[in-house]
Amino acid sequence: MASTGESGITFDENYRIRVLDTDKYESTKEMQGQTEAFVNRISELSDVVKKYMELIDQQAERIEMEKLRAVGMRNKVATMEEERKRKEKDLKALTAEKQEELERLNIEYESLVKAKNEQELLIGKLSSSSVE
Repeated sequence: MASTGESGITFDENYRIRVLDTDKYESTKEMQGQTEAFVNRISELSDVVKKYMELIDQQAERIEMEKLRAVGMRNKVATMEEERKRKEKDLKALTAEKQEELERLNIEYESLVKAKNEQELLIGKLSSSSVE
């Protein structure tokens, strides 16, 4: 390697002009390679982090959907329970109404049976008095 004195300009084995001496140039090249490798690793890490963030976002969306579905199901169950109670109340009211109607019809039936018996008795008396 040739040197031009104290100016720091040198020539390498391929006769190219170098501002740095060979040792510094080699260490700079090595550092540049390490830096490129580091940048590549950081880039890969960034890609992996981006993928994980996407997965986390997707999972968060699924969780939110499940939360909404659970709230919807809870509301549906509450609505069904209220509907069941309302139907039970309506059926009890209908049962009471039908029970009252049955009692009224039984009283009417008994009244008609009594009237029929009285009429048959009267017919029997009238028949027996006309036969005599």
